Amino acid sequence: MSFELHQLIIHELEKEAESSEARLFLTDQLLPRDEKAEVLVEKLNQTFVQKEDTLQGYLSSPEDALFPGYLHLLIEQDISEEAFITFSRDTMNALQLALQGVVGAKGGYLVYADYTEFDSRILSVFLVRDTEGLVFQKQESETAFALNPVTYLNMDKLAMACRIRIDRYETGSGRYVELIKHAKSQKEISEYFINWIGLDRPETSKELTNSFLEMVEELPLPVDNETGEVMGEGQFREQVLNFAMNSPQKTINIKQFDQEFYGETKAVEEYMSNNELDMDEEFRFDKSTIKKYYNYKASAESLYLYFNRNHVQNGQVQIDGETVVIHSPELAEQIMDIIGDR
Repeated sequence: MSFELHQLIIHELEKEAESSEARLFLTDQLLPRDEKAEVLVEKLNQTFVQKEDTLQGYLSSPEDALFPGYLHLLIEQDISEEAFITFSRDTMNALQLALQGVVGAKGGYLVYADYTEFDSRILSVFLVRDTEGLVFQKQESETAFALNPVTYLNMDKLAMACRIRIDRYETGSGRYVELIKHAKSQKEISEYFINWIGLDRPETSKELTNSFLEMVEELPLPVDNETGEVMGEGQFREQVLNFAMNSPQKTINIKQFDQEFYGETKAVEEYMSNNELDMDEEFRFDKSTIKKYYNYKASAESLYLYFNRNHVQNGQVQIDGETVVIHSPELAEQIMDIIGDR
């Protein structure tokens, strides 16, 4: 089973953006682990997974923030039902304290979920807000429809979301906290939630991806298993792109990458050791950054050109002074068909 819900509880933070007062509505029991609860958490988790612009880091020490201290107590008690309820209520009180007197920050429903995904135990907190919409409703005569207003949870645009990988937290194996990075317009308000979680040493997915690609640039070109020949640079870049895009959950596992391209030679492990490179064994990558590593695009004077490193190395795309030369009989034929010059 790739997903299993263990515990779920929801509280409400009552706060208007223009108000400095924050109030809480705290529940004292878990929601039933029924189909509706599983659908809710899977939907929220999937929305989080689809985000590429995330912050990844650690938690600060319990002396510096309340949330990490409460989490430590929760795990000490094996994430029991009683401990999970207490953890959610204590951290909600800490959030209320952090937002008291803050103008601009808005409230919402705080969904605390404890679940397993792909054999990894995860604790998540999602801040979800209401949104207004319309529904079709049959008239009493059932011969026509009417448009009626409806209020529902906006799960596609999370106001805040945080995921903590418990196994990594317990073993200290890399960044175990992932938090949705908000738009620049919300940056100041978002800092209150980041500080509440106690996020420490955060790096964006883009920064982590660039660090990985910088390392790849320094690695020796691997041997092609099919031909036994050393890969060309363009081929290697293409293989790196394919490896990333085919990785589950938009993650790159360094050990798997090492095994895939270098086998028993463990060139990646050796490089990281020799250069004292501190890189997580697994991290969420930024798709656009990975694509730019292999695919390029240029535009000028309403002309657009998309090409990759292989096109350059094979001489299909060349620069002759201020002229761009493209060698492609098929492309030339298509253009002649368009302009009617046969």
